[in-house]
Amino acid sequence: MSFLHPLFLWVGLTLPAIVALYILRPRRREMIVPSTLFWQAAPSSIEASRPWQRLKPRLLLWLQLLAAASLTLGAAAPVWYWGSPSKSVIVLLDASASMNATDLGQTRFSRALREVEALADSLEKGATMTVIAFDRQPRMVVREAADSRQVHRALQGLKPSCYPGDLGPALSLARALGRQQDRPRIVLVSDGGLAPVDNAGDLELVTVGKDGAANVALAGLQLRPAGEGQAAQVTVVNHGGRAASGQVYLSAGRQEMQARKWHLGPGESTHLLWPDLPAGVPVAARLAVDDAGMDHLALDNQAWAVPENKHRVRVLLVSRGNIFLERALGVLPGVEVYKCTPQEYPSLLGGAYNYEITVLDGLNSPLPPGAALFVNPPAGEVAGLKVGGKFHPPALAGMEGSAILHYVDLSQVHIASARDLEPGSGWAADVKAAGKTVLAHGQGQGKRLVVWGFDLHDSDLPLRPAFPVLLHNTMAWLAPPDLELPAQVYPGQEVEVAALPLARGIEVEPVSPEAVFFRGASLSSVPNENNLDDGKPGARVVLAPPFPPAPWIPSAPGLYRIVESCGDGDYPGHQISRLVAVNGYHPRESDLRVRDPRSQQGEEVTSTAPRPRPRSLAGLLSALALAVVLVEWGVASRGH
Repeated sequence: MSFLHPLFLWVGLTLPAIVALYILRPRRREMIVPSTLFWQAAPSSIEASRPWQRLKPRLLLWLQLLAAASLTLGAAAPVWYWGSPSKSVIVLLDASASMNATDLGQTRFSRALREVEALADSLEKGATMTVIAFDRQPRMVVREAADSRQVHRALQGLKPSCYPGDLGPALSLARALGRQQDRPRIVLVSDGGLAPVDNAGDLELVTVGKDGAANVALAGLQLRPAGEGQAAQVTVVNHGGRAASGQVYLSAGRQEMQARKWHLGPGESTHLLWPDLPAGVPVAARLAVDDAGMDHLALDNQAWAVPENKHRVRVLLVSRGNIFLERALGVLPGVEVYKCTPQEYPSLLGGAYNYEITVLDGLNSPLPPGAALFVNPPAGEVAGLKVGGKFHPPALAGMEGSAILHYVDLSQVHIASARDLEPGSGWAADVKAAGKTVLAHGQGQGKRLVVWGFDLHDSDLPLRPAFPVLLHNTMAWLAPPDLELPAQVYPGQEVEVAALPLARGIEVEPVSPEAVFFRGASLSSVPNENNLDDGKPGARVVLAPPFPPAPWIPSAPGLYRIVESCGDGDYPGHQISRLVAVNGYHPRESDLRVRDPRSQQGEEVTSTAPRPRPRSLAGLLSALALAVVLVEWGVASRGH
């Protein structure tokens, strides 16, 4: 047993005060009276008024002491535990997206906080508590707190995030901390919407959430070209145990489209199609459910999609004349080709150089400001790659996993003479022959570079289907289309943003009001040094410089814009921006069934293991004190 408010035990000083009042006799004035006949009925009162008399047991005294003791204990709020009190404990607090669900009349995270506070209040004397909140990564909230009030203060202001949860790193951290303590309990407070973990036999589980929780979600929004416009397909999923119905509202740009109705049984999904949408505009979808009791998670009720945005790349071909390169570059989609001679090239470098890719045919220097393709460079060095002497390569062999050899068939390609390339740090070989590198790509001096170590006129490559494919792959790697952004992004996902060849800075800013609104739903009070999002509505996040750019981690669903500042101010594409749709649907987080992550099958949990729970005795003691006071009043009124 412990006390919630031990400071109020000072009220117990009333007990010795009551005893003192019985011991000390009040001083009375003496006087002469003619008779004591009428005073004989009050000898006890006279005896009790003697100073420092011996304390005699009296019913009123014991009743008053009992009332004072009850009031003292009630003020201190003692708690009694059903079961044994806890020793030191390490709590893993789930703060992932599913903890935003409201099936309990409050968020699951709020209930989880109450569970952690109850565990803190049940600590036995000398025990400590450590709390680790986690979503995609763990964060220490409080460490080895011996006072439950310290835990209460640390939990204030915590909120769940929009990220999917990952129990593995948090459990590893808890076990590492546990090795420094005397066999502490490790308790997971979660709804179980996590990937199952191995070797979790030492993990106790405290579940939050209702078995009948339901959720209908927008599981996807895809766009595809349709005639001169585009078509949108929305996927709706019912994760609940009962049938649900509602509507999906769609907007293309600023134009509101006709809503579509849907009706789904338990566990069913459907696809809704809008075939005639204007081209080139982002699309947003919003879910409305007829029965609000069938949708306890609002995080996945909206979805966004952006059309593919093709950026035209400016390419400068520096050559004395190469008909193969000129024609092949000229037919590549999204490429503007400019030409100059090697003699004109240095003068262009001295001015405003606005070519994102430079193709140097028969040259190895100087390096241009952007990306570059070197074709048949002379012996020497190119940004850490040594170009050696010529040799006759036998059969060519492509390297597995090469970034520029997708769908390139080298089996029919022959090269009469090639340079021996020696890739240094930051380079990777793509094609080898007799153990020597013939083609390589890499990064040197902050630029993307590719070297073809042979003259096209000394090979039959321009006559093979592999040539345009290899050139297309090379251009795509040098200037990644759509900044290499994935089609689907979810909160918490690390997004690698490719820097364009002439990029000087890269920033991310929220576009939709929803993105700003959900920014408040984050672990804002927990230090998060790895999250690039500063949590301020409307604030930009700088990814670069320095280069290469840092990964971007979107904190909430919504529409975002990535802006790359390139080249000089008079460059036509001075700022290149791309919209990115971040959608909150995650299959594991949107399915609100309470599960056991200690089971590899993710079994549902119908009951939790018994654990010590505190029960406050303050109310019982207060009622006892009131009853005793009433009895004491009754006894005193009868003259005892």
